[in-house]
Amino acid sequence: MPLFTRRHALGLAAAALCSIALPARAAPLDGVFYPDLAGKSQGLTGAWRGKVVVLNFWATWCAPCREEMPMLNQYADRYGAAPLAVVGVAIDDKVAVRNFVQQFNIRYPVLLGDSSALNVMRAAGNQVGVLPFTLVLDKRGEIVARLTGKLSEAQLDAAVRAHL
Repeated sequence: MPLFTRRHALGLAAAALCSIALPARAAPLDGVFYPDLAGKSQGLTGAWRGKVVVLNFWATWCAPCREEMPMLNQYADRYGAAPLAVVGVAIDDKVAVRNFVQQFNIRYPVLLGDSSALNVMRAAGNQVGVLPFTLVLDKRGEIVARLTGKLSEAQLDAAVRAHL
């Protein structure tokens, strides 16, 4: 391998290692607004600043998303008095989401993401666009965990507890 290429590869590897160690700012989420089910525009970070936020991207047609909803509901109920908020971002049609929220008695805020929510997920670290995708934000709004796929309560606890 030529010296320049080797140096280049080592530099990229060092940069990648440094980026793993640093907390990720919520920059991909700053300035992103989606309507809630009442039509009121909500920012992904501003409204819940000062709380740990479990930000869950999901869709009504996503089987693993549906399976984790009862656990997220219980989590929101259990930590409702704590400085924690569970917030859903549904990447789906408003009517389907409204019906789903009523059918499954979702008790935490749900925002209506449009197709741009897929780009937001990618910018936040979900390069493949897998659902469900959950971000944990600390009280300053920094992304402290990225969780892909159906969550268990133990996984969510491990990501959240250190930041409460």
